[in-house]
Amino acid sequence: MAHDACFCDARVETNLPIEIVLLYHRDEIHKPTNSGRLIADLFPRQTHAFLWSRKDPEPKLLELLNEKNREVVLLFPDTDNKNISFTIQSQASTSTNKKMTLILFDATWKQASKMFHLSKWLRGYPCLNINMEKQKAFLVRHAKHDMQFATAEVTAMAINALGHQNEASQLMQYNATFNQHCLKSRKRSGQMKVNV
Repeated sequence: MAHDACFCDARVETNLPIEIVLLYHRDEIHKPTNSGRLIADLFPRQTHAFLWSRKDPEPKLLELLNEKNREVVLLFPDTDNKNISFTIQSQASTSTNKKMTLILFDATWKQASKMFHLSKWLRGYPCLNINMEKQKAFLVRHAKHDMQFATAEVTAMAINALGHQNEASQLMQYNATFNQHCLKSRKRSGQMKVNV
């Protein structure tokens, strides 16, 4: 990202009462528009990132997900599989002494769908469906499906559903700042190409 489009001063690390596991598609890691990294920027102590593997997930990932003190939920808007979906209520993480842990795919909609359906090792976890009727605010990517949101936006919706409105608002604001700066960087890059 161009130096004049930097938004580092908008980053304010904070603690999140839940933990996030990001499963990155290999094509997503180096994209300048990747919003998964925003989650790690704001909640570095509660964010775990792993490269997704269909057959061989990292042992550290499996160890983390199998800890007895965790309530693990897969965050994926899988509208076809209603048998494993449930609604998180704000008391969900406080009613048990388990640490709420959300697994997210950081990928395009199409990639995330494939990752979800090809990951047999994730089948035992309940799937949280988020209400996707709100208009998407992610301006950088132009997704083909109206139900597509940036990873940071979906995470903020889930955090909000769990009763952590301040942290959710902080992430949404950081995502909006990121979008503005990405667009600013793109416009500047486009102007430079025209002038050359």
